[in-house]
Order: sequence, then structure tokens, then C-alpha cells
Amino acid sequence: MFCLVLCTITNPHTALIEAARVLRTGGQIRFLEHVRSAHRLPALLEDAVTPLWSRLGGGCHPNRDTAKTITETGFEIQQIDRFGFAMAPLAPAAAHILGRATKP
Repeated sequence: MFCLVLCTITNPHTALIEAARVLRTGGQIRFLEHVRSAHRLPALLEDAVTPLWSRLGGGCHPNRDTAKTITETGFEIQQIDRFGFAMAPLAPAAAHILGRATKP
């Protein structure tokens, strides 16, 4: 289970490759991550704030395309839901994904 960590670690590819190494064929990872927005303007804003946000937010990169990283490391996404979630009532909603992927 990856829960709001792939945005923060230095190399998410390495973490996912290690997960694939220890999983048997057909094994699953499940994930809940905030990700780069699919909409152009919010995505550009995420790109602009990432350097400062990363320093203040413990290394968090709000502009990562985590679904792409998951598939690039050999997993097959079986289910994925995209949704916006705001951490506080007046905060803007950030893009998130929730799903599962299988090692072929």
C-alpha cells in the first residue's frame, strides 16, 4: 500500500521497482496519492509552486504523474479513480488518485 508517499520520496521509480521485486506474479499494490492535475492551469500552478512547496512540505512534489510512474515500472493499473480533495474548508481541491495495480 502506498498512501501519500510517492510524492515525497526522492525516487518513486525505485520504490515501485522494489515493490515489483518482492511481489509475486499477480500481486497487487494499492495506492492513494495526490498527483498532478489533469487540467492545464492548475497543473501549471503546481509546477510553479513545487520548488517552494517541496522545501516547506517535507519533499512533497504536487506535480508528479504517479499513474504514469506506476505503469512505467511494469505494473498494470486495474482500477483508478481520480478526484479532488481539499485539506481544509477554504483550501483548493488537489487532484488525487485511488486505485490498484497488478504485477503481470
